[in-house]
Amino acid sequence: MKVLGIHHIAIQTTDMDRSIHFYTNILGAELISRNPFKKREMAWLKVGNISLELFSARRDETLNIWNDFIPGPVHIAFLVEDLDVFLAHVKEQGATLHPSHPEPFTPPVLGAGRMVYLLGPDGEEVEIRTNE
Repeated sequence: MKVLGIHHIAIQTTDMDRSIHFYTNILGAELISRNPFKKREMAWLKVGNISLELFSARRDETLNIWNDFIPGPVHIAFLVEDLDVFLAHVKEQGATLHPSHPEPFTPPVLGAGRMVYLLGPDGEEVEIRTNE
C-alpha cells in the first residue's frame, strides 16, 4: 500500500486577500472558490495539477509571524519553463526576491536547475525553479 500522490497543499495566511493576489495575479494560479469554513475563511486555487488551500486565522485568533525556526514544511516550490522570463514578469507584478536569496542561483546538487526565492505574502520563501 502506498500513497497515490499529493492532493493539495494547505497554507495558513494572515491576510487572505494578499495571499490570493500573490498566488493568482503574480504566480498565475486560478482561484477556484473562496468561502467561510467553520471559524475561518478558505480559498481553493489550482496550479497545474496541484491544488492550494488557503486558510485564514480562526476568528478572534492571531497567527504567529512566519520564521525560519519552526518545524514543518520550509517552503513551497513551483516549476517554470524559463526562470528569467518568469522572474521579469513577476517583478513587473510587484513580487520581490526573498532577502535570504537575493538573486537566482543553482544549488550544488547534481541535476539541480536554477532557482530563486520570492518573498511570499506572509514572509515565507516561495521557490521558483527550472529543471535545466
